Amino acid sequence: MMTLIEKLIHYPLKTVSLDGVQQGYREAGNGQYLVLLHGISSGSGSWINQLEQLSHHYHVVAWDAPGYGLSDCLDNPQPSAKDYAERLKGLLDVLGADQIILVGHSLGAMQASAFAHVYPERVKQLVIANVAQGYQRHSEEEKAAVFAKRPQLLAKLGAFGLAKARGPHMLYQHEPQALALITNVMEKLRLEGFTQASYLLAYDEIRNYLKDLKVPCVVIAAKQDEITPPENIRRLVQEMATQQFLQIKQAGHLSYLDQPEQFNQIILSAQSATL
Repeated sequence: MMTLIEKLIHYPLKTVSLDGVQQGYREAGNGQYLVLLHGISSGSGSWINQLEQLSHHYHVVAWDAPGYGLSDCLDNPQPSAKDYAERLKGLLDVLGADQIILVGHSLGAMQASAFAHVYPERVKQLVIANVAQGYQRHSEEEKAAVFAKRPQLLAKLGAFGLAKARGPHMLYQHEPQALALITNVMEKLRLEGFTQASYLLAYDEIRNYLKDLKVPCVVIAAKQDEITPPENIRRLVQEMATQQFLQIKQAGHLSYLDQPEQFNQIILSAQSATL
């Protein structure tokens, strides 16, 4: 039986040129586009279970965010989530993906929400999981500390060291193959892209994009998530009055890797409810 890492060979990285800017992604399947946006310490390869399983139902696209994998960084060194949304629009335009189901995890949830906010006609359904809400409303000292923390760790420990230090905190089950996959994905982190994403986390906020959202939205939390705790996400849901809140019990921050079957079933069920 192939390991999760070995399965990635079936979903090789591809690139497109967006006016001279390179953007990387993986894809599988046909039909309705399902687009997956990873979090700050991750990459397209972390979605292997979704690429494998959900591609029986959708045309699955998992991008590498700007500055990750084979994707060029953003031009703006101090980006907002709208900068990431514009890069995503460029990718979708090239792929011919007119209307999508959009799934964002952690910091990817902010990027996905920004895209849904700016281009609601392009989003059939928004799903945001283990939501990183951002620190825009916090003090200048807190924002500066958040911005500096992750890039400093990457510079100090290196990508492999950071993976070994932080990877286990992202899972609840600590399944060996999942841990190995996290290390494999995090080893590819690049400082410039990581720094831009850290700026986004520190100086933007998901509330900017969920307020007056015009597309159906499902929010997923994980009971064992210590990075984006479920009680914080529940408060966000209540404040923003999004339609549906679901919790996966035996999962940590990387809920789609910890409990892929449950996560995938939520995606499938959410689509059935909108038909």
